[in-house]
Formats: sequence, C-alpha cells, structure tokens
Amino acid sequence: MVEMLTIRRTATMVTGLAFALVATRALEAQTAPTTPAAPTAATQPAPPPGPGLTIINEKCSGCHTTASVFSQRRSPDDWAATVQLMVDRGADLSPDDENVVIGYLAENFTAPAKPAAK
Repeated sequence: MVEMLTIRRTATMVTGLAFALVATRALEAQTAPTTPAAPTAATQPAPPPGPGLTIINEKCSGCHTTASVFSQRRSPDDWAATVQLMVDRGADLSPDDENVVIGYLAENFTAPAKPAAK
C-alpha cells in the first residue's frame, strides 16, 4: 500500500513538472522577439584593418570582447561619448589614441541615418 502511494506521488510530481515545462515553452514561444538578433562574431565580417583596429585589439579587449564593440552601430558623436566613458572608467588611451579609435569606429561602425520626420 505504501509503495502504491509513493508511485502515485512520484507520478503526480512528474506530471506536474512536465506540465510546467510545456507551459514555460509555450510562453517563451509567445513572447519570442520579432526583431532579428544582433550579428554574432560568427556572422559578422572581419573588421577593416587599420590603426584604430590595432588600438582596440590592444587596449579594449582587456575588459570586453572586440565582438561586443564591433556589433554596435552608433553616430560619430555617440562613439566619441562611448570612448570617453571608457577612458573615464580606466581605459588606457592617450588623447591621440582616443581620436584614432573614435575616427575608426565612426567611419566603420556608424548607425544608419534615421528617416526624416514627416
């Protein structure tokens, strides 16, 4: 009799867990993002060569991946602000290095222009 109760409890628990898993998957499917995912390092083309790339590889990769840098698209002003923020947080860039990096990022990783307001 005790074995039968243990089996029933186990079956009830397994059924409950299975239901929770199915419900969670269904909810995830309903709330899946409809926008395309950001490019990954595997799908991104190699960044263009240049002095800016060299500085980024040497000075920025200590805190984050270069793929995270190159997946961003920003305006030149936003790149300048971002690089300044990184310097304020401790990035070891000389003023000349900052200008080279900002120029490289602004030239190669600029956000598309926003359409004019109607």
